[in-house]
Amino acid sequence: MTATNYAVAPGEYLEEWIEDEGLSQQRVAELLGSSRKHVNEIVNGRAPITPDTAVRLERVVGIPATSWLTYEAMYRSDLSRIADQENLAAHVDDIDPSAVAYLRSLGATDATRRTPGKLVSDFLAFHRCGTWDAYEHLHDAAWKGEDALAALKDSGATIERSLLTTWLRSAELTEPFERGRSFDYDPHRLRMLLPALRSRAATPDATLLRDIASMLTDVGVVFLVVAPPKKLPLLGMTRWIEKRVPVIQQTGRWGKDGFVIWTLFHELGHVLNDPRGEMHLEYSTDKKRTSAVEAAANAFAMKVLFGEQELAPFRGLTHDDEIAQKAHEIGIAPGVAVHQMHRRRLLDYRFGNKLCVDLSGTYTA
Repeated sequence: MTATNYAVAPGEYLEEWIEDEGLSQQRVAELLGSSRKHVNEIVNGRAPITPDTAVRLERVVGIPATSWLTYEAMYRSDLSRIADQENLAAHVDDIDPSAVAYLRSLGATDATRRTPGKLVSDFLAFHRCGTWDAYEHLHDAAWKGEDALAALKDSGATIERSLLTTWLRSAELTEPFERGRSFDYDPHRLRMLLPALRSRAATPDATLLRDIASMLTDVGVVFLVVAPPKKLPLLGMTRWIEKRVPVIQQTGRWGKDGFVIWTLFHELGHVLNDPRGEMHLEYSTDKKRTSAVEAAANAFAMKVLFGEQELAPFRGLTHDDEIAQKAHEIGIAPGVAVHQMHRRRLLDYRFGNKLCVDLSGTYTA
């Protein structure tokens, strides 16, 4: 049933019956055994229909008492909902337009800013929060003390909260995330799995991300790619389910294998080396990666993927065939090498792009 933006008092049905019967409110009051003032207050929605009144109305009007009580409950519910939405409308500007578009794409709302109260209500329902204060408290608490927040402060970067929380919540509604609640994470087995993960990542193809997700499932790690709202400046992040099960959540932004694979191993660094429960963000811009733990995660990814020599074997290489040959010798995907060469300014952004494999759409949660 579609909610309305108005409330119909049950007294309106009584008023309609009175008019149809050609009676006065005084006469109806006499039939009900109540005062005219009481009947007038019911008609005008100022007095509720109690169970006792509903029984009397059933005898006089012929409409069952349960129907009168249902009308009354619906009326009071609508009044409460309308008042609630009027209050919630004050927060509509706290929801980024891109988050609104994202919710609409997920089917979580059909509201627009023309119906601000309903829009905010649907936003809160998506996040399973009863009030705006509950939403703020929940997500402020989640960020309190997190290194991710420190990284934001250090870099001067900002992430619009409604964009991030909506993306996070959309992941929680996926089957892989729900299944992950029962995982038994084993950090030792994850470390032992790193060579196999690296080997599989060296051949980026249409099944790579699904294979990676399956391999990580075996050691109790959730891996999923969830398309983000526009303007969310992230490649991926590490989060935890109840501080027990690590979740590597990627946006798949840009979709090139270099970004996706590097982000995966960067987040694995967070999972293995940082305290459980911490949230870490991998930005789409180098300028926003400033914290010590982010640098450590980058160092971890570099060592696992490239080895102790890091990018030294690629210095001075400019031709695609040279880069590809060296990458294959080392055992990594050429696109990963190009990605890091671009980031470290060892290769002009005009070159190497043909070596990158597009993984867009090959795996989503």
